[in-house]
Amino acid sequence: MKSSDVWVIELDVPPNRALMLQAWLLGEDGLGVIRCLDAEKRKQQFWTTVCQKEEAHDWLKSLPENFQVTGEWLWRGA
Repeated sequence: MKSSDVWVIELDVPPNRALMLQAWLLGEDGLGVIRCLDAEKRKQQFWTTVCQKEEAHDWLKSLPENFQVTGEWLWRGA
């Protein structure tokens, strides 16, 4: 595993809070991106790198709202 490999953290995000989560992430230049997997089922994915996964978890814990982590894995590509 390389430090630049993509790490995916899946989150449970209420649809009415998805934009707020994205807005908070804008202030963290280069930490990752949020991808909507299924808004109706509240699934969002936070894509970051392996070398930043601990920082990503710390950032998630620092938010004023709690978003439950429902899974995480190393992205293997298509």
